[in-house]
Amino acid sequence: MSNEYRIEPADSSFIVIDPWGEQLVDAFKTEDPAKQDIERSKKEYEMFETAEQLVDIAVKAHMIQFGIDREAASYWIHSAMGG
Repeated sequence: MSNEYRIEPADSSFIVIDPWGEQLVDAFKTEDPAKQDIERSKKEYEMFETAEQLVDIAVKAHMIQFGIDREAASYWIHSAMGG
């Protein structure tokens, strides 16, 4: 499995395949918008990874501060985020 996004022709359009082999939603008339979609997807994934790391740090800090397990700390962090 590749760890890169790729563009594949599909009939008269182009589709973007993510690193996990899943086709992203849109089909594009040319390669340029497909490339832009890849850049957008990469940025969104980077934002997700960063947010995930920040939440993990917050959960671990809460666990230490209050002497609670991960499940309880996750509950309080997610509750505070409105989730």
